[in-house]
Amino acid sequence: MSTKTNAGNWKSIVGAVKEKFGEFTGDELSRAEGNLDQLISLVQQKSGESREWVEDFISNAGGNAQDVAHRVSKVASDYANQATDVIRDNYEYLADGAQRGYDNTLKTVSRRPMESVAIALGCGVLTGLIVGLSMASKRHYR
Repeated sequence: MSTKTNAGNWKSIVGAVKEKFGEFTGDELSRAEGNLDQLISLVQQKSGESREWVEDFISNAGGNAQDVAHRVSKVASDYANQATDVIRDNYEYLADGAQRGYDNTLKTVSRRPMESVAIALGCGVLTGLIVGLSMASKRHYR
């Protein structure tokens, strides 16, 4: 068994030790911070269990933390894949709608070209007036 462990496993191991052996104080456990040998010795002294038993217990506690982390990672990955599928489906729906709108516009312009030109001209003039008035009012307030 390694004498050092990473912070994620350490928290899980200490949590399992506190749950199994309620008599440990936070100070006692914080003195062993990250050092498995010190933690094993402390648990062994307090519980009276053999070193092998304590090592197995701590190994299982660390393994359980890795299993939980793996499951959380798997669930997150599944959600990300589902979100990707939803985005892809909605993109296709929106792209189809945009294509239908474009096709309808082409049909309308080809059936009524003069009205279409008049509408486009009116929209352009109206947009120009709005932009011009907006710019004029900004100059007026300066």
